[in-house]
Amino acid sequence: MSDASTRGVADEGRLTFTLDGREVEARKGDMLIAAAERAGTFIPRFCYHPRMASVGVCRMCLVEVSGPRGPSLQPSCYIEVQDGMTVDTTSEQVKKAQDGVLEFLLINHPLDCPVCDKGGECPLQDQTLAYGPGETRFVEEKRHFAKPIPISELVLLDRERCIQCSCCTRFADEIAGEAQIDFIDRGEQLEIGIFPGLPFTSYFSGNTVQICPVGALTATPYRFAARPWDLDQVESTCTTCAVGCRVAVQSSANRVTRLLGIDTDPVNQGWLCDKGRFAYEAVNSEDRLVEPLVRKAGELVSVSWHEALEAVADRLRQAADRAGAESSAVRGSPTKAPTPGRSSRRACSAPTRSTRSSATGSRRRWWPRSHEPPSTRWLPRTRSSCSRATSAKSCQCSSSAFAPR
Repeated sequence: MSDASTRGVADEGRLTFTLDGREVEARKGDMLIAAAERAGTFIPRFCYHPRMASVGVCRMCLVEVSGPRGPSLQPSCYIEVQDGMTVDTTSEQVKKAQDGVLEFLLINHPLDCPVCDKGGECPLQDQTLAYGPGETRFVEEKRHFAKPIPISELVLLDRERCIQCSCCTRFADEIAGEAQIDFIDRGEQLEIGIFPGLPFTSYFSGNTVQICPVGALTATPYRFAARPWDLDQVESTCTTCAVGCRVAVQSSANRVTRLLGIDTDPVNQGWLCDKGRFAYEAVNSEDRLVEPLVRKAGELVSVSWHEALEAVADRLRQAADRAGAESSAVRGSPTKAPTPGRSSRRACSAPTRSTRSSATGSRRRWWPRSHEPPSTRWLPRTRSSCSRATSAKSCQCSSSAFAPR
């Protein structure tokens, strides 16, 4: 193959565009926000997540894109890179738009960073400092809600902190495949809601806490437990099943404080099931077994691993001598357990777009009985489509945007 043809194959699917006055390369189909980040230019964002579909609702990622009619502000998370495109992320128009977005977000957002679990690792904090106006023209009193609201046994909601980025609702719908939370009400009363009388029972609910860019969703076990700058962190592998999701283990005062998912594409893509995320509390339990025990004279005593394994082998040999080799069996945890008509991945593994259909599978024995997911599928329904009433005033669903299908 000639050099020219080789170069053509290598360049296929590659684009060149101008970013802040310099030419950079991108892959065909890349969103502008991702291509700019790979080129070393960070564009602020709240609603964008590389593992979910772009929606462009927060408008924090507005950049100036030159077109046939001149430059215009466009959301970089919602437009694909085009060959020859010219993009400016530092113009005066972009800075003014960023100032305005942050000023609006802080109209009702409480300034309770010292007591917020997200304080110190909050994108809203960081971007307000880096891109915000530094002051506000609004002097009206902020809105107030009762707090926190337990939307499940593991997740708490502080409604006044929510910036309506929709990361949590999109994750529940797109990735976990369990649309059990959604927006209700309108305007400044817009908030995250659950179905009346039904908790947020998704087996992957803890991921919404991790991807929330503010402290609107917090984890019950971690609430007020530590500050991020006091935590020591090491990367490890989740041990609650055989999938082997990559995790970041964070500890404080020699106690495991929380586990976070790490984006590893072939395994868990950054997601963790709630068992893998919250089962770390067993590590800190005083009842945890930390050494092998063997029963001697009717009592369990500590022994070495060598002695414990010898005892197990001896018992297996005795069982085989009494009833034959087929009388004994060893049960392991497989990495895959095929389910007819569904994904072959274990239901206890992290969800992906291709595996979300098995999200309500085999972990029910671990979950508390009171926390079982509802058997009926619930989906949002607008008031105008409710068939139980002729007007919004008489509609039984008027206090919520949710109704059974």
